[in-house]
Amino acid sequence: MPKTRLTHNFITNIRPPNKPGKRVEHYDTVVEGLLLRITSTGHKSFCLRYGEEGKRFTIGKADDISLAQARDFAKDLKYKVRHGEDPQADKIKKRRSPKAKTVNDLSNVYKARHLPNLKESTRKDYERRIDNFILPTLGKLEVNEVERYHVIELLEDIAEGDSPAPIQSNRVRAILSSMYNFGLNRGIANTNPVQSIKPLGKENKRKRVYERSEIKNLWKTFDSLNEPFKSLFKMLLICGQRAGETRIMRWDQIEDGIWTIPPENTKAKRVQMLPLPPLALEVLEERKKSPQQSDYVFAGSMNPKEPIGWLQKVAGEVRKTSEVKDFRLHDLRRTVATYMAELGVDRTTLGKVLNHKGLAGDSQVTAIYDRHDYLEEKREALEKWNNKLNHDANG
Repeated sequence: MPKTRLTHNFITNIRPPNKPGKRVEHYDTVVEGLLLRITSTGHKSFCLRYGEEGKRFTIGKADDISLAQARDFAKDLKYKVRHGEDPQADKIKKRRSPKAKTVNDLSNVYKARHLPNLKESTRKDYERRIDNFILPTLGKLEVNEVERYHVIELLEDIAEGDSPAPIQSNRVRAILSSMYNFGLNRGIANTNPVQSIKPLGKENKRKRVYERSEIKNLWKTFDSLNEPFKSLFKMLLICGQRAGETRIMRWDQIEDGIWTIPPENTKAKRVQMLPLPPLALEVLEERKKSPQQSDYVFAGSMNPKEPIGWLQKVAGEVRKTSEVKDFRLHDLRRTVATYMAELGVDRTTLGKVLNHKGLAGDSQVTAIYDRHDYLEEKREALEKWNNKLNHDANG
């Protein structure tokens, strides 16, 4: 066990042992336990021997780190050993441990395993918010390195940034929390850093209903939009269905003037059969003239195999070009419901038209025993609204 004061010249000029497979170790007299190992092939590396059992930790190649760096590293390791750590055991444990997952890795598993269980419109919405808000900020961080302050900063930037979007902030928070709960169940995450963070955005329940003059103005504005947005926005005002469900309307769901929405596409998770009034049938006839061949009534112009995607950009155009500066898509559904009630449509039928369990008075019992499909009542209600809408929009 030769000992010497290691120097740069000594390390550079020392010759490897002549015998193949043999190695020689020279211990430094400056830092106890630090040694230079030279193999018969000329490979030189710094190591540290420590502990009563003489464990050995390889610091690195002599070609890659300097003697001064090796000594500093050895001193740090010796400090850890004095405080109960075992550098070599920790190194082996780290090598055997699976590679830490990033938030981007978690999102990929979440999209592949969890999102397919959601209806299509919800899945698309989650994917958009994950890709546009969560991953650009947190994607490269390890899942278990994300702290509360990371999440709070992300949510504050959305809620209070250059373009404040408090509701968007709340939605992103909910999705990120769902991702972490999913990660907990699959052993990817150890904790959920979102769980103790309250929503930052203040949400006021909106009660906006459009006046008759505003309906006329909106109808005129819808006429100025490019297809398929022109027809889609009109259909929302005619039928009062949810935008996410209407956006993915398929031609094979329409038969004998009735639009059948499958349960997997509805928020209520039950089939919706909707008799289409004359204005809706006119919209469909207009869509049939489209040169695009698609299974979807409102197919995207860039990809006819898919329905149109995010509608908020076009909704923003409506706000700019119409006299209804606070236009929101969901207000169309509320407007339809309000005027139907004014026209004498009873609460149960109104709930059936909107496929809204609360309004319809449905419970688990009625869902099982009430087999009446309300087709005629829904047809009458929609035709009443159709006549009024036609008068207000075109009168």
